[in-house]
Amino acid sequence: MTDVHHTHPRAADVLRLVADAAVLLDRASRSEAADGAPVSPETAATVRAEAARIRSGAASLVVVGEKKRGKSSLINALIGHRGLLPVEVDVATGVHLVVRHADRPTAVAHLTGGSAPLTIDPADIAAYAAVDPVTQTTRRDDVHHVEVGVPAPLLASGLTLVDTPGVGGLVAGHARITMATLSQADALVFVVNGSGELTASELRFLEQATERMAEVVFVLTQTDKYCEWPAVLERNRALLAEHAPRYAAAPWFPVSSRAKEDADAAVAAGDRETAVRRMEASGFGPLTEALSGRIAEEAAGLRLANALHVTLSVLAPLAAVQERRLRSLAQDPTLQDEVRGHRDALRALQRSDATWRGNLRQASRELERRLRVGFQRNVNDLRQLAEEKIAASSGPDLAGELPRDLEAGVEAIWLDLDNATRDGVARLVALMEHQCRLDAGPAVAELALARPERLDALPTLVSTGHDNRGALALVERVMPAWGAGGLAATVTALATGGVLLPLAAGFGMIALLSNRRKRRTDLGRVRGDAMRYAHRLVAELTTEIPPEITRTVDDVSERITARITDQVSAQRAILEGELEEFQRNLAAGREQLAKERESARRRSALLGELITRGRDLAAAIGHPAAAAAAAAEAPEPKPEPASASASASEPEPEPA
Repeated sequence: MTDVHHTHPRAADVLRLVADAAVLLDRASRSEAADGAPVSPETAATVRAEAARIRSGAASLVVVGEKKRGKSSLINALIGHRGLLPVEVDVATGVHLVVRHADRPTAVAHLTGGSAPLTIDPADIAAYAAVDPVTQTTRRDDVHHVEVGVPAPLLASGLTLVDTPGVGGLVAGHARITMATLSQADALVFVVNGSGELTASELRFLEQATERMAEVVFVLTQTDKYCEWPAVLERNRALLAEHAPRYAAAPWFPVSSRAKEDADAAVAAGDRETAVRRMEASGFGPLTEALSGRIAEEAAGLRLANALHVTLSVLAPLAAVQERRLRSLAQDPTLQDEVRGHRDALRALQRSDATWRGNLRQASRELERRLRVGFQRNVNDLRQLAEEKIAASSGPDLAGELPRDLEAGVEAIWLDLDNATRDGVARLVALMEHQCRLDAGPAVAELALARPERLDALPTLVSTGHDNRGALALVERVMPAWGAGGLAATVTALATGGVLLPLAAGFGMIALLSNRRKRRTDLGRVRGDAMRYAHRLVAELTTEIPPEITRTVDDVSERITARITDQVSAQRAILEGELEEFQRNLAAGREQLAKERESARRRSALLGELITRGRDLAAAIGHPAAAAAAAAEAPEPKPEPASASASASEPEPEPA
């Protein structure tokens, strides 16, 4: 994977800071016995992992639009790979396609049911991701999504594109999945074309999306095909102002994917003049600049903020220890009482009746309640979706459409639950960190809402058998209609006075009513099968998922408790050691103390320089997470006490 950290102007500076901090932490872990530094060998690895996230992270752009709006053509044009994603007139995307940067074209199909991912030829993407034009079903029913890697400057700038199934006139569950993915996306690219204004389904989707997505970019495609696109664009702006006012000021980019492909072809042919002209006509310049500029930079800024948070949270305790060690070596008379006060506060946190323990239990139960209520509401919506589809169906297609709808709905429920769990646990951890002034973060990093195995093997729709053949079946259908047929024959005979015409009318009425009865019976049977299937599916969800919610919340609570308990014990041990060292320093000679003080000053200066750099970078990035991390984790170092003045004439160590 090519590095993408250049998408933010401060990324290189943050990477240097993280690397310098990791080197210092390595040294501190090796010399822990000598200077009392609370650093484990894994700490440097944790900091280096943040650097890896900066390099490999990418902003996620979810590309959404109704079928046949030109989403796949837009993505092909954006990345400069014509024909990569299926765009034929009779082909539509049936599953999600994730397009990332790679040094060479690759494709991997991620399968359902726990099967291992399958490496495929990029030329075969349509076979795994497209909808069959005849049956309108996915060609492979075991594909969850397809991940594609291609070399492309736009993707290398720090972007990942997600192509989604259409959101209008669609399998309703697909829209739910798309909506759930927005909680994990950095921006939404909403695609329409110049043929007509936003549809009711598109506006409904945008109204719902306002709850999950702050950043939206609108793209109006096929400007070369529809000359009336400027009027359509203005009408769309008016509709947004009325139905989704949050996006009324969102940017619009009219583009022609065909012109962009022509520009790419001209570049390949060395015709620079034509390439420039066609690129300008395509409208892709401003769109690409917006995507690879502000959106990618904002996502990169969040990754940099997280790296600064982790780095400063590691350096700050180490700096505090060094600051106290300097005071101890200077024989500060106030230090002993201060350290004892910290130790006693930690003892209070260790008590079984400590306030934080009760607050953790209460917050955990509240989190579980919210997750269960949210899950049940989603299940109720799924049940309503099934009932509405069953009631509105009038043909045998129900047996094929309903399972696809509900299975997609189950996937959306799981994504929603996973998102809500991650958000709830993050809030729970933040509450405990605030109350205890300790780091409980690993509980979030290690969290995994385990997906029940039975969700990967959902029940199938079983069709009820029915004997519609034979003489008895014919009699069953004909007998209820015999009276109506006789009435029709009698009325016709009275009106015409003939024989043949009344007989034809009578038998015609019998055939019409018997066929109608057969269709009604078949439809009732199909609806009954569908309703039983929906009930089995809902029962599976309500049986499997609530226990997993409880298990996950309990697990998180236990991890937070263990993490806080371990940190309290470790910090108490450090403080006890500092008290012992203070007593030794009181009895030590001046020459020995001066030598150790010089070493402690050098280490403190290094830590102070790194913390200052981190603060400055947080201010330069301007991201709230970075600024909050710097303010919370990097206190100003305290000056040495007056008792150290006797050694003030000693030379300061040169800065490292």
